[in-house]
Amino acid sequence: MEERKVYTLRQVGTAIKRRIEEAQSASFWVRAEIASINMTKHAYMELVQHHEGEKVAVMRGSIWMTALHRIRQELGTDAPHILKAGVEVLFLARPNFHLVYGLSLVIEAIDPSFTISALERRKRETIAALKEEGLYNRNRFIPLPMVVQRVALVASPGTAALADFMQHLAHNEHGYRFHVQLFPSAVQGDAAAESLRMALSTVDPHAFDAVVLIRGGGSKLDLEPYNDLELAREVARMRLPVLTGIGHDVDISVLDLIAHGHHKTPTAVADFLVDRMLYFETGMTGMLVHIHNGMLTSFSARKDRLSTFKEMVAMRPIARCRLERGKLHAATGQFARFASDRTSMSRAELQGHAHHLGLLPRHKLAQVEEARMRAHSTALAGIAQRGFQLLLGKLHGLDEAVRFLDPDRLLQRGFSIARKDGIPVTDVGQLRAGDELETTFAHGKTWSTIQKIDPHGKG
Repeated sequence: MEERKVYTLRQVGTAIKRRIEEAQSASFWVRAEIASINMTKHAYMELVQHHEGEKVAVMRGSIWMTALHRIRQELGTDAPHILKAGVEVLFLARPNFHLVYGLSLVIEAIDPSFTISALERRKRETIAALKEEGLYNRNRFIPLPMVVQRVALVASPGTAALADFMQHLAHNEHGYRFHVQLFPSAVQGDAAAESLRMALSTVDPHAFDAVVLIRGGGSKLDLEPYNDLELAREVARMRLPVLTGIGHDVDISVLDLIAHGHHKTPTAVADFLVDRMLYFETGMTGMLVHIHNGMLTSFSARKDRLSTFKEMVAMRPIARCRLERGKLHAATGQFARFASDRTSMSRAELQGHAHHLGLLPRHKLAQVEEARMRAHSTALAGIAQRGFQLLLGKLHGLDEAVRFLDPDRLLQRGFSIARKDGIPVTDVGQLRAGDELETTFAHGKTWSTIQKIDPHGKG
């Protein structure tokens, strides 16, 4: 049996390195997308190529300090826009093989005219298609409820983003309660866009106030599913407002642009929901305070009016008695003057008659005039008596009316006064079952609680 020849890993790596160095004749131009980049003195990046939506090649790249300084000068103000993740670049490079770090490309120059990455181009194409179809602003015009409590959450189970979101909602400082239903979905990888669409399609728009999509951030490549055209169409056609918290501080996905509202992180979405509920509660509290103050003002005004009416009712019998007493005094004075004047006139007439009858026989004159005097006296007495009786009757009637209107006499007759909170009750509509009443009788008060109310008096 032939003996096997065994090589060490270092020997294999050294052989590969030697072969690459022997084959390397010059630098060459390469087109690739910068998936990630880290720049200090040198620049280290991950280069990627996609074909029909799939990743077909990945390789490390580096720009050493001298070349990086020169490239930055050549790119000028465009350098920050080109040397960033998600940008497809055309660069001059040579291969380099390290025994520990493996194969990489050392970049020597970058063509500034080739700046638009495939990812950015696809993103722009997606946005253009949505605008052409009238879907770009559709979800943004769906009204968001003042209070969002029923949340349809589309996220990946078991992730830190999901835990942070639920923690912020469940333990908010105001004690608000949220009802969250998880619709599980993949959030990265080639199947993420389809998984997100399937999750959204199962959301019942009648059972929730809003849809929330969250994830814990990632590279630009990780966020590529959120730029998918079909997923964007699904979100735009949702009958619920959609909120996003995809967890990226720099890049904005297509879903962020077309959603009703987008936030940088899942916790920012949770804080938004809590703050919105706090704003609603604050508004309601202010409204209740306004209503309460208005009721107090109205009650105070009505109480003042009632007190005024009470004083007016109490003073009205007294004023009426004073008025009638004054009328009676005036009538009595008028009658006394009338009687005095009438007596004076009659006496004058009698004296005249006596003078003219002085020539008549004394006896006859005395009889005639005595009879006339008695008749006049009787007539005057009758007139005076009837006048006094009439005025006395009116006086008794007024006095009886005053006594009849006296509240104490009304209570003595069996009436009572019912009060609620010190206010007389005049209508059963003022009362509710369980109200406490204060009832005043002629010889005391009672307090009672209403058990039942029959507004028509048929009970």
